[in-house]
Amino acid sequence: MFGIVDIGLGIPTTRMSAFAISAASGVPIEFFTDKMQLASKPVAKGRRCVDLALEAIEDLKARHPFAPDSIDLLVYASTGLNDHAFWSPACKIQESIGARGAFCFELSNGCNSLSAALHVIKGLMLATPSYRRALLVCADTLSAYVDHADPGSKSLFNFADGASALLCDRYSPSLHVLSSAFASDGTYVDLYKLPRGAQAIVTEPITARVGLHEQYLHYITRLVGQVIDEANLKARDIDYLFMNQGDQRVLREVLAHFGLNDAQSFLSFRDHGHLGSTDTALALADGIRTSRLRPGQRIVVVSSGVGFSWGASLIQV
Repeated sequence: MFGIVDIGLGIPTTRMSAFAISAASGVPIEFFTDKMQLASKPVAKGRRCVDLALEAIEDLKARHPFAPDSIDLLVYASTGLNDHAFWSPACKIQESIGARGAFCFELSNGCNSLSAALHVIKGLMLATPSYRRALLVCADTLSAYVDHADPGSKSLFNFADGASALLCDRYSPSLHVLSSAFASDGTYVDLYKLPRGAQAIVTEPITARVGLHEQYLHYITRLVGQVIDEANLKARDIDYLFMNQGDQRVLREVLAHFGLNDAQSFLSFRDHGHLGSTDTALALADGIRTSRLRPGQRIVVVSSGVGFSWGASLIQV
C-alpha cells in the first residue's frame, strides 16, 4: 500500500532568537514570549534551498539507504520561492544525487505543498504501474523574505528555514496514506505577496465578511472530518493530529473540536517557528525517531498554504 518509508531532515543549526528580532524591529519581547510564543528559529544564513534539500536527502539515506537509480519520481514541493527563477530545483537534485531515471517536477501550493504532493504522487503511482518509488523533497528559506527590522511584518517573524526528504513507495511497510481532502478559498489571496523586484514579503490589509481565523477553522475542521468519514472512522479513532505551525491558537481549537489534546499533537513552534511544508514532516519524523508512532495508529496530517489552500491526509502507521 502506498506510503512513506522514512523521512530525512535538513534543519540549519544557525538560529535567530526572538530577542534579536525584537531588538531589530522594536517589537516588544512580550509579543514573542506571550503571544507568538517563539524563542528562536533556524535560519539558513545564505545557504540555498537546494543545499538544505541535499542535507535532508543525506539524512534520509543514513536512516534508510536507497539506490538513486531506484527513484521513479522526484518531486520538489515548496512555496515557490526557489533559488532561481526559470530553473528546476527538482532536476538539480536529480543531477546531484544521480537519480537519472526519475521524472522530475516541481509543485507549489504554499505551505500546503507536502500534502498536495503526496496526493499527486499517490495518484501518479496508481495510474502508472511502472512508478514504484518516489522521492518527495520539501525545502524553503522563508526567513530570507522577511524584513525583520519592520514591525509591520511581525505576523511573518515566525518564518524559518528547513527541508525534508520523504522516501515514498507503492508498497511501503508503514505510514500508509489512506485518504486526503483539499480546499482553496481566494478571499485572502492578496494578504501576503512578494512583488516582482522586492526583497521582502509585504502584507496587504484585507476586509472580508469572514475573518481569516474563522476561515481556517471552517476548512480545517471540514477536511479533517472528511478524511475521517471516508475511512468510516470516528474522531476517537485518531491517535494524533499534526498540523503546520503557523498559528497555535488554530491548532488547539482544532484539537479541542475533535476531542484531542496537546499530547496528541506535535508542538515545534517555540524552537523551530514555521518551516513551511516541513512542519508536518518534522512531526512525522520525530514520531518515527522516538518510536512515539506505533503500528496500527492513525494520524491526521493537516496543512495550509498562502492563497489560501488547505489539506488533510489520514495516515496509518
